[in-house]
Order: sequence, then structure tokens, then C-alpha cells
Amino acid sequence: MNRTDLTTVRHTIKLNGTWHFQLAEQSGERRERGERGERGNAGPCNPPHRDDVLWNTIQVPGSWEEQGYGEAPEYARIDTWTKIREYEGAAWYAQDIYIPSDPQNGHYVFILKGVRWTSRLWFNGNEAGERDSLLTEQTWDVTPWVRAGEINRVEIRVDNTMKLPLAGSHIHSLHTATAWGGITGGAYLERQPMQRVHTVRIEPDPANGRIAVRYTVNNPVADSVAPLQLLIDIQHPDGSWLKRECFDIDCTGNSANTGSDDDSLNSSVEKGWVTGGCQIALDSEKAIAMWSDERPLLYRAVVQLQAGEQKLDQVEQRFGMRSFASKGKQLVLNGTPVFLRGYVDCCIFPLTGYPVWDAQYYVKQFRIAKSYGFNHVRLHGWSPPEPFWEAADEEGMLVQAELPHWSRFFEQRDMPAPVEIRTYLTQELDRLLEALHRHPSFVLFSLGNELIGANGHPELNALISRARDTDPSRLYTDNTGFGQLPAQGRETDYFIQSFNWHPPLESVLAAVPDTTLDYHAVTRLASHPVIGHEHAQFTMYVRPQEREKYTGVLRPTWLDPVEESLTRKGMIAKLEQYQQATGIHLMRSLKEAMERVRRTPDAAGIQLLDIRDFPGQGHATTGFLDVFWEDKGITTPNEVKQFNAEVVILLGSRERTYYAGEPIEIEVRVSHFGKKVLKNASIHWRMVTVTDERKLAEGEWSYGDMPCGAVTSLGSIMVNSPAEGVVAFRVEAELRCDHVNDPLHSGNAEHSTVYSSHRLATVTIARNQWHGWSFPQMKMQNERHGEMKRIWNTVKELQPLLADSYHDAVDHVNGFRWLKENQHDLLIVKSLTSNVLDLLLNGARVWLMPGATDLYDPVETKYLPVFWNYLMFATQPGATMGMYIEKETALLGAFPQDGASDWHWYHLVNGTPAICLDTMQGATPLIEVVDHFHRAKRLAYAFEARAGKGSILVSSFPFTDTALMKRPEAAFLFQEMLSYARGAQFHPESSVTAAELLGGFKLQPIQFTL
Repeated sequence: MNRTDLTTVRHTIKLNGTWHFQLAEQSGERRERGERGERGNAGPCNPPHRDDVLWNTIQVPGSWEEQGYGEAPEYARIDTWTKIREYEGAAWYAQDIYIPSDPQNGHYVFILKGVRWTSRLWFNGNEAGERDSLLTEQTWDVTPWVRAGEINRVEIRVDNTMKLPLAGSHIHSLHTATAWGGITGGAYLERQPMQRVHTVRIEPDPANGRIAVRYTVNNPVADSVAPLQLLIDIQHPDGSWLKRECFDIDCTGNSANTGSDDDSLNSSVEKGWVTGGCQIALDSEKAIAMWSDERPLLYRAVVQLQAGEQKLDQVEQRFGMRSFASKGKQLVLNGTPVFLRGYVDCCIFPLTGYPVWDAQYYVKQFRIAKSYGFNHVRLHGWSPPEPFWEAADEEGMLVQAELPHWSRFFEQRDMPAPVEIRTYLTQELDRLLEALHRHPSFVLFSLGNELIGANGHPELNALISRARDTDPSRLYTDNTGFGQLPAQGRETDYFIQSFNWHPPLESVLAAVPDTTLDYHAVTRLASHPVIGHEHAQFTMYVRPQEREKYTGVLRPTWLDPVEESLTRKGMIAKLEQYQQATGIHLMRSLKEAMERVRRTPDAAGIQLLDIRDFPGQGHATTGFLDVFWEDKGITTPNEVKQFNAEVVILLGSRERTYYAGEPIEIEVRVSHFGKKVLKNASIHWRMVTVTDERKLAEGEWSYGDMPCGAVTSLGSIMVNSPAEGVVAFRVEAELRCDHVNDPLHSGNAEHSTVYSSHRLATVTIARNQWHGWSFPQMKMQNERHGEMKRIWNTVKELQPLLADSYHDAVDHVNGFRWLKENQHDLLIVKSLTSNVLDLLLNGARVWLMPGATDLYDPVETKYLPVFWNYLMFATQPGATMGMYIEKETALLGAFPQDGASDWHWYHLVNGTPAICLDTMQGATPLIEVVDHFHRAKRLAYAFEARAGKGSILVSSFPFTDTALMKRPEAAFLFQEMLSYARGAQFHPESSVTAAELLGGFKLQPIQFTL
């Protein structure tokens, strides 16, 4: 059928291009001469005269800063980026536009897109009013002032100053979208017919195979020549057109032909506005095509308003047939449980400093995110431009939008928020829900970020009720992140609570070696779905190499003091090693934290903060992508999708380390949130060595059919750890099921290899791996008895590990006699004393094991990396980023390591103090602790040095903890370090002075024998 072009009945005049422009501060906001709409002292200034000498030019769309307006900032921020220019205030735009002749006298709407924050319009000298929406288009009805067939004068005053105390929102924050100014989305004048379709709202009803079409028609003509009809053409996602639907519009107020018993679809007429609705069955010709995150199929509706044979107006709208609801603690998409694998979008645009108006930009970022397994994005305190939503619809992202504030007005239940705040947020809520109703990707809505105290707030509850009345097809929550469960006084459809720190959980335990744990301690407190708020937030080392990517209006000024510090301390040479080691550590921690969520049977989803780095609050390096959506080289999409896909196989054991030959039980669970039941599911596993991929064991078993929407236990892998030697191993497991012809239902693309299993073709749905380590029991060989006698041990807690060694108090160490009699090779001490220092300087070997109280500058550490950012959370325990170890470190002997932190180190380093080497430049760190890059201390768990004629090995591992030393990894590491300290390889090349030692370690008194 012939589709008439939309511009035949309505058209848009694009006003993008060159405009006259001047900053208001240049004109001093002086009153304009003449009487052009003067409002007195309380009103705004009038536009400058067209002949004003201060007029310059600017391009629309675009920001002021990127076009050279504003001043260079007076200071460079160290906690976020800095603009090359900044301007806060108002600015004037003016343009003369030609409007073609319009014999039918149409309706005209002036539109601005991408304005922050307020704008005021004059049209042909007539003041049209002020607009203040941050999230939607700003529009004016300028019909009374349009002079068709003539030149028309348009003047705009845009003001980017904060009108309300809502600067915490990421659409304002200097740390994110920045306080930009300008018209960044464009300016338009839309000509509409007087008899027109004002609004169309399509409400899918997939369960009944139909849509409800609600419309508002403007019909200012009292007596139409012909009756009005609504013609609706629906294009199926496959490109074909369904049968045209025709509906008479009753302009008298009597019930129209709706094809439904729904009274809400009946017509009403008031002052030329006709409101009505109709129902259309979509399944009469072909099956319903459902929109989902996996298959984002979109219909297209073309709606024509017609009087007899005359077409009066035409609009079109895309829509998706989908339902989204909660069922108990689950979120349900199209009747099937869905797990939200989400990340947080903090309104970060590193080149422009404002949200981009380009659909392909968002298509690209969604495809990148989906390649890593994500299907959900939370918008942190903002809602993006229309191109974002178009891309989300096309790519199948499930989106949570938010009102633009992160404020403290709703923390006290009995304290009302300021009236102007409530009014503004209510208006933004109404505008946003009206703008987004057509987008199937829009499924969740929050009233803002971290708004409430322990309980809710009645004014937020009222907004929730208002939102539900406006659009009941979405789910709503009062805020993202704050409040306590069980919920008191909160009116929500779902909760977003922290799995990191919501009581009884603690951030320092967000990921641990025990891979059987989950977050049920939080989810059990609610009867609605619970989504993990800003999960994980682990960080890695800074990447100065990204500086060259900042070619727009922003500069990463946080890098300047960081690079200066690293250079001055001689650490810049190890930048690449620190980046790689901390990046590996980040991903290992993240994998466990995310798998822990997937093990939680009643968790509804996760919102990871973030897959990109966050430029503000001190630069939070939480991403495996940089702020430009580019790879940082620390992981791959396939690696991430092992723990972040529709179907995830989970391997759980209480321990990561074992004694050689010890039995291991690894429970196998599957988090299955795919769209189909898995037929004849089976598990295939093998155990291999990490170093040479040698197969140690393998097995398989069948499970049967596996339902979707559940975490299912499939049984356990029972195997013994390797019987001999020290082995780092991994257990690899695959989940297979019957092959499904539809490739969209066969799991992850990279797992689509078809295997021949007996007579049945199978497909691998999910793969994952679990790492473990085995160590031999510490045994004292007979031939070593004599060697052990040459150790003088002064630490009583070590006696169980040092059979036959000489044990005596440190007070009794006599250096002169020690060296003269040559009966001992190594002295082990817990603290530095004067006689030990004397012995060391005269040629002895000393192993010093200080605790935190023995150090002048102990630095607390934990296994997990820095949470979010050191500058924002400087008091967090263990503000370090993991270990860096040279691949060949003789100190460790056969202890397995790959240069970065891994789970067999957890009990050895979690809570262990690091030794600060800032005052001991000659010390050689053997096991480095990577400090946060802002503080950049030189830290180590172990170092060595020459001191005088002797050699000293210092380590802060808690070998004096008797309980810890029953762990296989701790006992073995002690044994290897002991062998090193006594062996020929212990020969430090660098040296420290006695003063440096005394400056680092507290000198303890001894009891002299008189």
C-alpha cells in the first residue's frame, strides 16, 4: 500500500546551524530599550537589540564551552576532570527564520532539545514563557505569534545556573555530565495541522494478543465537512503490514467504536479536544512477535486522521509487545522470570561533558555491554535523550530511569521537602512518563538516588502512587539504594539494596574464598524483588595512557598530581605491572562477587558500579572498560559471560586450598534465566593443572530437564586434590542440553559448538571454572634435623613448626658469642631489639616478623581492592589494591603465584599490615602491596636488604597466628620462606642503614644480664 510521507500533513523546520549569540554577563543583563514585553524588576531582562555590537555567533546544537565561550577555570580539580572553559550564567540566542506560507493556518510548536537548565522564549517580540525540564524536550505553543510567509524573529535566553538545590544529580554534577550550558540537542519549529492527532498512547496487551490505542485529537472545527476517522496501519517486525483498522471518532461525546467493553476507551469531548481509544487484535493474521532483551522485535504503527478522503494528519510510533511485572520476589518479562544483569550509567560523556544526541553512539555502547552479557542499565539520577531510548528499544536493553536528584530532602519522614522541590519533581515525573511510555526498553523507575533514611517518606510514596496511576505497566521504587529491609513506610514494587553493606553484611566480606555463600541474608528481608545496588565497586590502578583520548572539552586533571607523585617516588617505571596485577585482582574479585549474587535463589538482579571507570570522586577505576567504552586489556567478553549471562554454571566449595590428596566436594548449581526449559541437561567436568594443562580427573552426569527462572543444584563433583607436590589446579565445567534449532535459544553465542553425545546432538549452554590449590603436609625429614638445630627461634608461636630448632628468648642473644661459636645460621625474631640490630650489623642473618604494633607506619590491608575510591572513602579498612609479585621470586620457592593476588593468598593477607618502605629506599620489596595511586606509599608484605655485614628478611605475614598455620597454604609458605632465608639465594643486593631500620621498626627493650 502507498504510505504517504509524513511531511505532507505536518513538517518540521530545523533551526540548527548558526545563531547570533552573546553571554549575558557581556551585556550586564541591561534592560533593553523599548517596551518589548517589559515585566518590571521581578521579570527577566529583555533580549538584546538585534543591532547590539556584542552579538557573536554560535552553532546549534552544541555547548558554549566546546565553541570557545567561557573562561579557563582558576584551578584544576584533583577529584575529577576539569573543563578547558567554564561559564555559569545566562546567554542569549537570536535568529531570523523564514516560515513558509500556510494557507491552512497550522498549529506551531517551538522545540528545544538538550537544554540545561532553564530557557525563556520570545517569538516575534512576544514572551512565550520559561521552561525548566532537564529530562524532556522544552516546548512552546507559538501559534498566535507566527507570521507565515514572512521572516520571524526568535530570541532565547538559556540559563545554566542551579535553580534548585539538586546539584548532586549526575546530570548536573561536575564529576559526571558537568555543568554544561547551551542547546545541545537542537532547535525546531514543528508545523502541525489544526485538526490533528495530539497524542497517541499504545498499550500492549500480549496476554490477549492486542493493543489498546488511546488518543487525543484536536478538532477546533465545530462542524466538519466529513466525519473524522482514525486509520491505523500496523507493520509487523518482519516487515509485512497487518490489515488496516478504521475507527470513527465521535466529536459529539457519545461512545465511539472502540471494539472493546473497556469504558476507559470511550470518547469524551471538551472544547475541541476529543479523547478516546480503541483496541486492535494483532494475532488475527500472524503470531504475536514479542519484544525482549534477547529478541527486541518492534512493531510500527502509522496513525492517520482523516475526514472523508482528506488526510488531515499522520503520526507514527514504534512499540514493542512485552509485559514486565513482579511475581513474588522475581521480575517477569513476558511471563518468564528474568535476571537483570545490569550496570550503572552515570551520565558520563568524556568528550562533550553533556549527553550525546546520536542513536548510533548508544547502539555501539549497548552492543559492547551486551557482548559482556549485560541486559540492563540503571540511569543514575537522570534520563537520557530520545536517541538513547531508540537504541535501547532496538538493542534490547532493560532500562531503569530516575528523577534528576540525589538530595537529602526526604531523609526524615516527618519533615516535608520544600514546596518548590516537590513541585519540580512532580512535573518532571509527569513529563518523563509521558515521553517514555512508547519505549518497551523502559521497565523500571526510581524517584532518585539514595534519598531516604532507614524508612520511607510519605511524599515519595505519593509520587509512586501518581506514577502508577499514570503508567501501571512499569515498576516503581521510592529510591535507589537507601532504606532498610524489612521495609517500613515504603510504597514500592521492588527494592534496590546494597549486597555490599546492607546489614548484616559488610563490604570487606563482599567476596571471600568460600564459594558457597550468597546474599540471602538481605533478600530474605523482603517480599518484593530485590536488586543489588551499585555492586562490587572494586578498583584497579590508574591509567595515565588514557590522557591522549581527551580531545574534547574535558581534561583528566586528576592525573597531574598522581603522575607527579609516582614519578617523584620512582614508581612510574612499574606502572604497567601495577595496572596488570591490579586489573587481574579486580576481575577475580568481581567474578566471585557476581557469582555470589547468582547463587542467591531469590535475588532479582544486580546493578554493577560500573563496567566503566567513574571520572569523579577521586577517579574510581572500577571498570574493565575505560570511560570511552574501550577495553582496558584485563578481561574479555567471553570471560565475563562465564559469570554474567542468562545461564551461569556455579561451582562452589567452602575452601580454595587443600592438603595433597585431600577429598574435595564442589557443588554444581545453575542459575538459569534463559527463555526455554533446558532439555536433558548434563554436566561435564574435568580437573587440570594450571601450569601445563595436564588432566587430573574428569567426569559427567545427566540431570534431566531444567526449568528456567531458578537456581538449581545439580549435584556435586567429588574428587581428590593432587596427591603429590604443590599444584595449582582448576575445575572446568560445562552445562550441555539437547540442541535447539532456534539459535537465539541456544545460550551464549560463543558456547554454540555442537557436540556428538551418543546418538543425540547437544549444545553447550554455559562454561565456568573454579580455581584451587593443594599443598603437601609440612613434614620434618630426618636429614633436616641437624639443619633445624642451626636456627635460633625467639618466637614461641613458631615452635610447632620448628621442631629441633634452638629456642630461647631474644634477650639472651649475644652477638659476639653467636658469631664466634658459629652454631646458628638464622635468627627469627618478632621485634627489633638493640642486641638483634648489633648482631645483624656484624654479619648475621635475621628474619624479622613484625606485627602492626612493631611498625612505625603500618598500613592496614585487606584482600579485596579499594572500595570505589580512596579520596571518597579514605577511612575504609585496607585502602590498597592487591599484590604485585615478580613471576620468578626465589623467596616463594614452589609456592604457586602468577604475579597478582589470588584466593589462596586471602587468609595470609586479609587484615595483615603492610610494611612502608618510603623511608627505606634501599630495601628490595619481594612481595609488593600496591597502594592506592593517590597515596602511593611503597609497601610490601616482605622485603630484604643488607644491613652492615649482615642480611635481613622482613615479612608481616601472620605466621605467629597458630590457627592460621593449620591452613595448608600458610604452613607451606612459611616452609618455603624458611628455606630461602637459610639458603644461598638469600643474598640481598641493596642495603639499608641502621637508622633506616630504626625509623621503620620500633625498638623493643631487652632485659640485660648484669
